[in-house]
Amino acid sequence: MNRNHISKVDLNLLKSLHALLEEKHVGRAAAKMNVSQSAMSHTLTRLRTTFSDPLFIRNAKGLEPTSYALELSGKLRFILDEIDTLLTPKSLNLATVRCQFRIQTHDFLIATYLADAFRAIKDEAPNIIFDIQILTADSDQKLDKGELEMIIGAGLQANPRFMQKHLADEGLVCLLDKHHPVLANWNSNAIFHYPHIQSSLLDDKDDPVTRYGKEAGLPERQIGLYTETLNSQLALLPNSNLIAFLPMSLARQGQQFYGLELMSCPFPLPVVTIRGIWHERHQNDPVHKWIRDKIDKAFKQLKGNK
Repeated sequence: MNRNHISKVDLNLLKSLHALLEEKHVGRAAAKMNVSQSAMSHTLTRLRTTFSDPLFIRNAKGLEPTSYALELSGKLRFILDEIDTLLTPKSLNLATVRCQFRIQTHDFLIATYLADAFRAIKDEAPNIIFDIQILTADSDQKLDKGELEMIIGAGLQANPRFMQKHLADEGLVCLLDKHHPVLANWNSNAIFHYPHIQSSLLDDKDDPVTRYGKEAGLPERQIGLYTETLNSQLALLPNSNLIAFLPMSLARQGQQFYGLELMSCPFPLPVVTIRGIWHERHQNDPVHKWIRDKIDKAFKQLKGNK
């Protein structure tokens, strides 16, 4: 598209293109834009002329974006977000704010911190709908493409191009059945004679327990179970000889709800830093900033109560 001719372009076309990219169907895009299907078909014709590209190929399910349309997708979302920010009033009326806020995070952070934060936010802004997803390997790309509003994670190395906020530091402790035989002789060597639960997201070089055992010349670490999420480890510990190494906030839930034994680790483990991460396009968005501040406040309050 020729930037010199931008004054000739109806910017409503961009909103229609965004709806077509999201829905991949003329009828559904028309419903989303509150126009007739024939009007949306006419708009698609105008879009093809404006961008000098077919943009979509029809298939059995609806529309398949061309490679050029996919290239436009991320830029388009950024442009529309910036326009929304530009037009958002400076003063927020939280009762009338309507939006979907997509977050990827760890399951244990939902249980220990975020559930309280979401309740507090919903009390003041009931029409903010959270879409909570478990962290995936492509979370950075999703943040870039505008498919997420925020990442909240433990031990993440934030990409320098993103904005970030330190939320909390968590120490790692041991959690195990209250009748576990190792409790009679609690030391580093004894711990390595029993099977552990390990996160399947960490390999040996990144797992601090495995690294310590190798550096200290302890017996080879036994893995009894792998779990993708930390929260699932709590239900696996009762009546077993397994040992888990978990953030303190989650271990306290295991102690409270499963009657497990929480023990300080007899060897040093690193502190896990929890960060909130977001794209710079949302830095000055008043709703996004308000949600970030509420989440930050919830983390501080909960850490202060522990």
